[in-house]
Amino acid sequence: MDITFQLLLIAHFAALVIGTATAVAMPVIMGRMAAATPEGRQMLGGIGQRLAKNSQLSFAVLLITGVAMVVVRYGGVEGMNPWFWAKMAFVGVVIVMMVFGALVKPGTINPRVLMWINRLALVGIVVSAVFAFN
Repeated sequence: MDITFQLLLIAHFAALVIGTATAVAMPVIMGRMAAATPEGRQMLGGIGQRLAKNSQLSFAVLLITGVAMVVVRYGGVEGMNPWFWAKMAFVGVVIVMMVFGALVKPGTINPRVLMWINRLALVGIVVSAVFAFN
């Protein structure tokens, strides 16, 4: 592996860790908000907003580094196997859920449903990536 690819892979994995940590921590924070005092809700809400922003930024890094790694290693997407395209489909699901979550009025859909769709899509991304690139 050349140094460019290795640096991209490090950034990719770091962003994956940040995004995954948010997917794990956010339901805990939201669960605690229900029983919190008004001051506690405000504090937890601030933490939740910061985690959401971190997740969005990490997703952008994942997209950029992912594309860059495919270009550096394979010269583009021509000839990629079906697992790669499955991974891209799961990435598309996450993008749709992010846009949906940002545009839809809160309370329109149960946040737990959105969270589970995202979690399952993340699992699909990781499994597909393992099969696509190994």
